[in-house]
Amino acid sequence: MSETKRTPKERAAEFVGALRRARNDRGKLAALPRGLTENPRMHVDAWTVVANLGGDIGQPVFVAVAALFASHPEESNARNLGETCRRIAQGDGKEIIESFERRFRRLLACNDVADVIDQLRSWVRLAASKGVGVNYENLFADLWNWPWYADDIRVKWAKSFWQSGEASPV
Repeated sequence: MSETKRTPKERAAEFVGALRRARNDRGKLAALPRGLTENPRMHVDAWTVVANLGGDIGQPVFVAVAALFASHPEESNARNLGETCRRIAQGDGKEIIESFERRFRRLLACNDVADVIDQLRSWVRLAASKGVGVNYENLFADLWNWPWYADDIRVKWAKSFWQSGEASPV
């Protein structure tokens, strides 16, 4: 019963906290990225770890966030993924590189969580290559809420990416 009463932020804090505690367990971290492979038989390796960390393997968000965290465990205090993408796209300069803007538009055009997760794999690889951290708690909550609030999340990410209008609340 308490499972259904937890907010997405609470779920995110608990699960990402478990991931942080497992950060130094190389065996667990090595198994997690298999949850996002094309071969469903490989998913079982990740499911075991996700379940042991308190995640629900029936919810793709748990497996995806765990796999992304394992591939790049560096975290940040970014308000949301839009800000993280902006940091990646700007690099050392002030301007957003056009190729990153096109890539970000593709991310915003995703219809469902599975499409978003497919796009996130490359964004997290880019974050790792540029030394940019990811706020996995906020990412988890946004992915969890995507089926109901996708348009609101897109707007929030877009505001942070293009830094339009007012600052988003922390």
